[in-house]
Amino acid sequence: MATSSSKSVLSTLEFTARPVRNHSDPILQRRAKLITRLNTQYEMAKCLLENEVFTAYKEEWVTDSETGIKNKVKVPKRIQPWFYAINDTYYIDLKYGSKLIEATKGKATVVVGDKNRLTSVIQSLIGAAQAGELDTQLKGFGRK
Repeated sequence: MATSSSKSVLSTLEFTARPVRNHSDPILQRRAKLITRLNTQYEMAKCLLENEVFTAYKEEWVTDSETGIKNKVKVPKRIQPWFYAINDTYYIDLKYGSKLIEATKGKATVVVGDKNRLTSVIQSLIGAAQAGELDTQLKGFGRK
């Protein structure tokens, strides 16, 4: 029991009004997401050039049927390439989620040409995203 001569625990703490959270800029979040996806496409293109199989993984919780214990395991994740070839000419679509990002009105596909240029074109797209050159287009992908 507390006596009148002892100090209360609450009086030793400093209280304030609840501060307002400073939310991060949604354009910066979209830019970071685009750069992450472009890095994945870069790794896929590198594997294509080196004739290797690309496999991405995600973590999932799996319940053991015998013990009932949940464990986090890595499982393969299916990722579609944004690049493709038509008549030996490679193209890459610039996407945010499943929607195309139009660099200019009606144009969202980059002509790569030779397969060996895939990685350098993707690096250029990553550089453009990092420099904020696609921020105007990313504004259109917000919640409505």
